[in-house]
Amino acid sequence: MTIEIINPIENPRWKQAPCHCNHDSVETEYPIAKCLHCESEDIESKIPTESFTRECWNDEEETSETKTCNKIELIYNKKTQAVTGWREIYG
Repeated sequence: MTIEIINPIENPRWKQAPCHCNHDSVETEYPIAKCLHCESEDIESKIPTESFTRECWNDEEETSETKTCNKIELIYNKKTQAVTGWREIYG
């Protein structure tokens, strides 16, 4: 099942930033060289697209249960609107 992103940004600012990588050498390309465009693109490619299950531990009851994540909330950098992480929502 496709995961729902509850707060997407359609055209984030980082997409307007040019790539600063020099593709002549591996040493002058992201991730070795700093490039806002390539770094942001890489993080966005790692956002989950399908629902997933996770074993969750309950300390109070000392038990675990399997929960399914169907939604995520993205966390953005305020200046560039680049994704810096996400929060899993189970339901």
